[in-house]
Amino acid sequence: MLTQEDLRFSIAILWSVVGFGSYYFLSHSRRCIQSFGRPCKILEDQGNQVLLQRVLGLLFLGIISVLIILLLPDIRLKEYGLSFSFLSAPPWWSWLLIPLILIMGYFAAQKPDNLKMYPQIRALHWTREMIAISAVSWVLFLIGYEFLFRGFILYASLELMEPIPAIALNCAIYAFAHFYKGPGEAFGAIPVGILFCYLTLVTGNIWYAVLLHSVMALSNEWFSLRAHPEMRIKGSR
Repeated sequence: MLTQEDLRFSIAILWSVVGFGSYYFLSHSRRCIQSFGRPCKILEDQGNQVLLQRVLGLLFLGIISVLIILLLPDIRLKEYGLSFSFLSAPPWWSWLLIPLILIMGYFAAQKPDNLKMYPQIRALHWTREMIAISAVSWVLFLIGYEFLFRGFILYASLELMEPIPAIALNCAIYAFAHFYKGPGEAFGAIPVGILFCYLTLVTGNIWYAVLLHSVMALSNEWFSLRAHPEMRIKGSR
């Protein structure tokens, strides 16, 4: 007989496929992109495409995941990591990860392979407004992203299995979700996924994982923008 725990786990895994697949294919659909036009006049067509991808990520990975959980019986968002209360503070050593991310990101951002992909918005001339819009959209996207993986999938898995296999399953799905970016990012997602899962379980919510992921994404974008030989920020250099 299917238990409530089985149901929640099955829905979480199913939605990780359907939700992520919907986000990916719609955000790369020419018809979908054309139907939205240029919602942000500050950005060019390619920049609006990136903005649309992040909005769709927030919708499919975050907002719809929240709605699904709210429709499930006998479960609250707090039990799935969406809470502002902490079981415990992040470990002291985890704060050292922030300067480590910044140092590693500074040097990694200058590599040619990185500059081929980042910044994701490929505008040659950036304004302060563009930087702010990109940053806000990045953080909102990552909130949805982390809630799907470190919230919905992780906590639903923990209802049926011990933490280590739950984290292993989470990281396998997380790595597969990065595969379209190349094997480097896919394999790199595994240690990052383990770390984010551990910190989520220690703190009892997704917010420290969101913080670290945002530091990674934003620092890489800003360092890449600075290092890119053809991109300029209006009023600099």
